[in-house]
Amino acid sequence: MSNNGQNNGLAMVLAFFTGFMAGAVISLLYAPSSGKETRRKIRDTSIEAKNRTVEFASQASDSARQSAEALMEQGKESVHTIVDSGKERIQHAGEQVKSAVETGRKVSADVRSKIAGSIPGISDSEETDEEATEEA
Repeated sequence: MSNNGQNNGLAMVLAFFTGFMAGAVISLLYAPSSGKETRRKIRDTSIEAKNRTVEFASQASDSARQSAEALMEQGKESVHTIVDSGKERIQHAGEQVKSAVETGRKVSADVRSKIAGSIPGISDSEETDEEATEEA
């Protein structure tokens, strides 16, 4: 896409230069003056047209460079925003997972104690041993 823009700019500069030169040459050829003076005017006009074209091309190049830099900066800012948002979401998801794991452990411990309480012959000392083993 940027290549297409460069081609359009180059075509515009070329068209400007060609039109300027054609108009200058035609006006000099129809002006009443000697051959030597006409050749000098053509040379001076050509040099002036070349200088204007170079200046125009330089300005167009600077403008394109500034636009490209601005777009790159906007892109970098967008990427940083997306990355920061992703980090926040990952951190939030991690916290939710930790909370779910902790809730699961509590529920599991409650279920174990209810099951152990409902089975005759299992003492509290066995539960304590199992919990100590799990914690280690």
